[in-house]
Amino acid sequence: MDEDLIAFGCVMVLFLAFPFITVLSITGCVAYGRTKAWDKARNQRAVSLESSETNPLVENDDESDFYDTDDETEHNTRKAEEEADKFLTFNQKFRKEFRKVWSGKGKVDVMKQKEREDRRKLAKAVAREMNRIERRRARAAARGTESEDLPPYKKA
Repeated sequence: MDEDLIAFGCVMVLFLAFPFITVLSITGCVAYGRTKAWDKARNQRAVSLESSETNPLVENDDESDFYDTDDETEHNTRKAEEEADKFLTFNQKFRKEFRKVWSGKGKVDVMKQKEREDRRKLAKAVAREMNRIERRRARAAARGTESEDLPPYKKA
């Protein structure tokens, strides 16, 4: 009876612990992958800094075109976080990434991301429309210069 009870207890502990262990292992794998990529990029930057030929004096920042101040503040906070991360060890960065993966994106962050994407789509649509209007004006001006040679058309 005691052996059966102990075996039953062990099996129940395994059944109850399995989902928790699975979630922890998946979270750990994701955090480890991100940390490994960060470490590899950090090592590549360190190698590229040694050669002065690959170190341009002016940084080419592709994300310098911000659609609104929220994008700019998020970009600045991300850059500040990257600067602070330069001095972390692999283990510290792993713990930080594990916390990020474990907590996930909050509802507020998801809503901000969705609003930001909507604003970007709207800004791109407005820019396309403005370009289309400018092209129409240019075509109308080109037609206007072509039609100066012809007499005006009047309906009878």
